[in-house]
Amino acid sequence: MAELANAGAKPILGITPLFIDVCIPKVRRAYSVATRKINPRINMSNEHDDTNKEDPKIARFPSAQERAQAAHVRIAPAPANDGVAASQRKGGGSEPILNLPAGIKFLSLALLLCMGLRYVLADETLYDIYMHFGFVPAYYTGAMTPDWRAALAPVTHMFLHGGWLHLGVNIGMLMAFGSALEKSIGIKRAAIIYFVSGIIGAGLHTLVMPADQAPLIGASGGISGLFGGMLILMFRSGLLGGEGYKRLAFLIAVWIGISLLFGYTGMPGAEGKIAWTSHIGGFIAGLAIYPLIVRERVVLE
Repeated sequence: MAELANAGAKPILGITPLFIDVCIPKVRRAYSVATRKINPRINMSNEHDDTNKEDPKIARFPSAQERAQAAHVRIAPAPANDGVAASQRKGGGSEPILNLPAGIKFLSLALLLCMGLRYVLADETLYDIYMHFGFVPAYYTGAMTPDWRAALAPVTHMFLHGGWLHLGVNIGMLMAFGSALEKSIGIKRAAIIYFVSGIIGAGLHTLVMPADQAPLIGASGGISGLFGGMLILMFRSGLLGGEGYKRLAFLIAVWIGISLLFGYTGMPGAEGKIAWTSHIGGFIAGLAIYPLIVRERVVLE
């Protein structure tokens, strides 16, 4: 069978050069002529045909040299995800699960570290810290004699918490409200709203309970101020809908109502009473401070 195959292949191989030399040029030329007759605007030129090469009305096929140059041009594919590609260019790795801004991240870590002191300090030391670095209204109304630490308590009380549930709820709200606000207005202005709101919340607590000797602790006043600032930012951005004023008033009333409810009933599992005065005072402060320090139009990020 092998011999028959080789013998049969010889006539075909003998005809092949003639077919290539004679038939193919005729077919190519016939196709070129026929095409010109059908559509005279097409020029079936190649690298050896420069006829009407500069005529803009004639579509010219690229030459072999032009095709070879085009073969070396490669366009890099666009990245599937610009954010991931950017993070990989900066140092590799994927996007973090919690993309927290710097201020919220460091504040959360500071609250956790302060909570960890409960496990390394003696009970007497912890009591002294809570009584003097917590905010005690009686120190500021003359009912109790204060010391130098009372000057720091309006700020330091925001770093102390009564338990892990108290701390967990506050950190969750801090990440929810504070992250978006800091990304939109910057760390400095967000910090102003947070700390000033916490101080004003403690001040309202003193006005309502001037002789109270129990320490006020927790970041709720400052976080309430961040939420108040977020509401104004959403209102200015048009995210509250066409009837923005009505929805803003409704959300303000809901927040105050929830604060009063938890203040009188308490939160399940929480240690001690809920300082509704600090919540409401800090919230109102955030509503008022945001328009004072953010004059330009800011887009919510």
